[in-house]
Amino acid sequence: MLKPTLECIPCILRQVAEACEYATGDLTLRYRALKDAIQHLNNMNVNQVNRVKIGSDLNRIVKEVTGNPDPYHELKKLSNRMALEWLFKLEKGFGNNIPFMLALRIAAAGNMIDYGAVKTVESPKTLFEKAMRTEVDSRKMEEVKHLVKESQRVLYLCDNAGEIAFDKLLVSAVQSLGAQVTVVVRGGPILNDATLEDAYEVGMTKLARTISTGNDFCGIILDDSSHEFQEAFRRSDLIISKGQGNLESLIDVKRKTTTIYIFKVKCNLIANHLKSQIGATEIFIQKLNSLYF
Repeated sequence: MLKPTLECIPCILRQVAEACEYATGDLTLRYRALKDAIQHLNNMNVNQVNRVKIGSDLNRIVKEVTGNPDPYHELKKLSNRMALEWLFKLEKGFGNNIPFMLALRIAAAGNMIDYGAVKTVESPKTLFEKAMRTEVDSRKMEEVKHLVKESQRVLYLCDNAGEIAFDKLLVSAVQSLGAQVTVVVRGGPILNDATLEDAYEVGMTKLARTISTGNDFCGIILDDSSHEFQEAFRRSDLIISKGQGNLESLIDVKRKTTTIYIFKVKCNLIANHLKSQIGATEIFIQKLNSLYF
């Protein structure tokens, strides 16, 4: 388990404070939610749980105290709309023949859309330009394509709203190589993570079978997930996992399925653990609990 470091605590609390701002304009409720979250954190044994569990618990407190079940709802709507507008222009240029490697690059760049990690994100046009400039190991990209070609049942774990529109490109590219894809989103609102509402909004539900985890953790907690998701997880022969939260919660889970992690490194804990650097766009391949760098 990736145990939180001292540096993680102020980062988690910053995220909670921002969630309070998005949740309500009532200063009294904001302070009460933040105070209750800090008290809950104070009572937790942070050495026994990962950051996904901590962050999810504290954000639930924000939702309960403020009475707002989805503080990031408007931001998610905006992210989806902007991404779809850009996607329309891209598909107009390429048609339905977007190359696999380009789809992979764009899906990776899409992980920059994360209001939980940063308060502002760049426009889809800027993301596309960065995707073209970003250095991604071509050897790893070829390995991803090879693994997809060898797979029949691919489980695709989404991360954020907005980003899920870009994920459609990679899901479609995976399908074009012959694999059946099951797309997974969160079972309830948490930060700006994609839910079934977002999947429907961007058209993902028309493209592939789409299910939820059955819970509102900002990562994958198998024991608390729905039977439907656990069964899909067990039956898949390849997992494509988007985002740092999914990586943090899955990296130590024992399984026989190869997992491809596609994400932007957003903190020192992950950068140090994976010998990377903050801001890097990474692809890590995990086979039988060993990471391929």
